[in-house]
Amino acid sequence: MIRLLGGFILLLLTTQVGAQDATLKPKHAISIPEVYVSSDSEGFLTHKYKASIYPLYQNAENYTGLQYQHNYFSQSNWNSTAEQYTLVTKKINPRNGLGYNLNLGYNLEGGYKLLTTDSNYSTMLTDTTRAEIMVFRDRVETQNSLTNGIYYTMGGASIEQQVMERLSIVLFGGNLYFSDTNTRPTLRARIIYDLIPDYGITAQLRYRQYRDTNTNVANNYFNPDSYNESMLALGMRQRIQGWMINGTAGVGQQSIDQGPSTTTQLYELALTSPVNANDVFLRTKAGYGKSAGFLGPNYFYRYFMAELIFPF
Repeated sequence: MIRLLGGFILLLLTTQVGAQDATLKPKHAISIPEVYVSSDSEGFLTHKYKASIYPLYQNAENYTGLQYQHNYFSQSNWNSTAEQYTLVTKKINPRNGLGYNLNLGYNLEGGYKLLTTDSNYSTMLTDTTRAEIMVFRDRVETQNSLTNGIYYTMGGASIEQQVMERLSIVLFGGNLYFSDTNTRPTLRARIIYDLIPDYGITAQLRYRQYRDTNTNVANNYFNPDSYNESMLALGMRQRIQGWMINGTAGVGQQSIDQGPSTTTQLYELALTSPVNANDVFLRTKAGYGKSAGFLGPNYFYRYFMAELIFPF
């Protein structure tokens, strides 16, 4: 593991230094506090607090550094905590969202050790075709899974194709590998139409489906034999004096194991400050979702996150 971490550190520094050859004096930054809190209809509470230092910092979308995160989970009379240390390098073009975010974390919870990642890379294949690859590895955040050290690894790729001036199609395919022997092939699709381009408002048709190859796993997480969801949504992306506002509001129908259809909902709102090297940066997001869970089709969750970066 030490050899792997050393190799990743070298990769981070080589990548970032190469990207900054033309920069005479990189800045530095710290990020504190970074907060994520969530709760759901099953009484599961999540609190995550993070502090970061970026010795190499260009702006809030271009940096290399170290992160420390403390996680706290609780449900009824049960609770669990975790510590995580992460190496990260990021270079995203704020105008088009293209670039990379690479990280490797070491997570310790309840005596279980885990290497984690939440990494992706996106690029334009043609003038109208965008591609992204991503890899995720983390703990499954339910009481039973955290108690038993269950984790997942997911790899996937997406293609976004502009069909005409105001119409795009996004396809995603991936596979989720759980450490309890279950796997979950997943497919998502979106058709996006620029409904009111001057205001950044889009109409979206969303679809997702997955199936679990081992439904005999006992209560580690919600794992139906098959799940399908179709949703109509309105999206908004508007820049106001450098501040970016993103929002989604959607209502759909889901079916579990070919059963009757029930209602799903999704509401999200995000605010991001201008991405400038010398200014304090704020990113915040809140959301609510209703879908299916352990106790039936009316599971819901809500979350809030905030990030502050101070350059110096």
